[in-house]
Amino acid sequence: MNGIGLKDELGRMSRTGAALCARTICLAGGTMLLVCAGPPVGAQAPTDWRVSPGHEQLLSDSLDCWEPALAVGPSRQVFVVAGRRTAPLRTTNFDQNLVIWRSNDAGATFSAPLLVTTEGHFHGDQRMAVDAKGTIYISYMDNETARPRSVTRLRLARSRDEGRTFSVETVTTQRVSDKPELAVSADGAHIAIVYESSPGPTLVSSDDGGATWNQPRVVVQGEGRHFWPESLAVGPDGGLWFAVPSMSAAEIAVSKETPVRLHVFRSSDGGRQWRDSDFGSSPRFVKDCAHDPDCRVKAADVAVAIDDRGQAYVTYMEGTGPRKPYGLFLRSSTDAGRSWSKPQVVSAAPRPRSGDRADHDFPMIASSGVGRVCVVWVDDRRGALDVWARCSSDAGEIWGPDVLFSDRSDGAAYKSSIGFKTFYGHYGGVAIDASGRLHAAWGEGEPEYRTGAVWFNSIDLADALRR
Repeated sequence: MNGIGLKDELGRMSRTGAALCARTICLAGGTMLLVCAGPPVGAQAPTDWRVSPGHEQLLSDSLDCWEPALAVGPSRQVFVVAGRRTAPLRTTNFDQNLVIWRSNDAGATFSAPLLVTTEGHFHGDQRMAVDAKGTIYISYMDNETARPRSVTRLRLARSRDEGRTFSVETVTTQRVSDKPELAVSADGAHIAIVYESSPGPTLVSSDDGGATWNQPRVVVQGEGRHFWPESLAVGPDGGLWFAVPSMSAAEIAVSKETPVRLHVFRSSDGGRQWRDSDFGSSPRFVKDCAHDPDCRVKAADVAVAIDDRGQAYVTYMEGTGPRKPYGLFLRSSTDAGRSWSKPQVVSAAPRPRSGDRADHDFPMIASSGVGRVCVVWVDDRRGALDVWARCSSDAGEIWGPDVLFSDRSDGAAYKSSIGFKTFYGHYGGVAIDASGRLHAAWGEGEPEYRTGAVWFNSIDLADALRR
């Protein structure tokens, strides 16, 4: 934790009696280490988690499909879109296109995947939203020609027949370089996409359902820092919320350990002006993760969701560097980001194999209705990796136990009784439907992204809150 977060959490521990500190050890430089007998507030005892009452399922024909996005429709439909490789990664014939799965029974079964479009090449970094009329929106990047690569395009695909057919348009080609995030208002009138660009993260938006688009606006000047968008949300008042880490582009290029600053921006005027809320800083490094010396990279992530009354929820990671587990936290705001609650531990599960805490990664968050919020993440408490979920129905006052979503040990060579080998890609997708059911899709696979597939699970909030 940063200093403020640690002080807040220790204060809560002492007030509630949730942990008894047996002794204080003085370290060099005047630092104090408190050795406590119990877990911090919000943490789980070793048995305080359970398996999802549903069952993790492998989406059909999803081999070599990764980085899924997920959205729910007005009649409890569930849609999952992912990038599908047409040749092995990093080969001369490599290409990628988008495919979509549809469920009309709240995720119990899914259709076979359908191709979104045959236009363009290297489709990737896909995100998805569905409006109240059931229109599906998918933002992504592609290139017009295969080789040599042409200018990168920011594209928007739209379907009005539950994903059976799509129309596709180019939103902009203005310095599109990385990871667009998408948000759509319930009535479909307001569409916003934020993406990494050379001046800094940039927003392009429409106020007439995509008939016309505003000129791209820079959220914040990059000034040599890389901003990798992780979530974009629109509140009931039309305010835009954007969660993004930033870090030195030069230090990333040479694999140097570098601090990652976590930001949540909010705009009340369509992206002309933004307020930046700072959620702390943690080191980014290559290899040497807490329980995996060969991990590709470790960096703190941040994500934001807004409920129907405008309350904002932010989940984020925090850690101190190589060989140290990263924790998972949540803060919320009821006043449009002007002030935030104290940090709350989402997960601090013990890891019996190493005698410390689980290492957390890839947090995602979803909210719906009033006060319904769920966090989905990856950790290694059982030995390998697993996907977990935790939910609250009262804006985070009371949380249910951790629920194991990746509960299958079979179905692929990379799965076992202690979890799966690698999170396949850089992100997944989560949403809560109108009935209060949480849905999540993610990728599991082999190290170095050699192969993998898309997996899915869901749970009713009533079950997620039951101990």
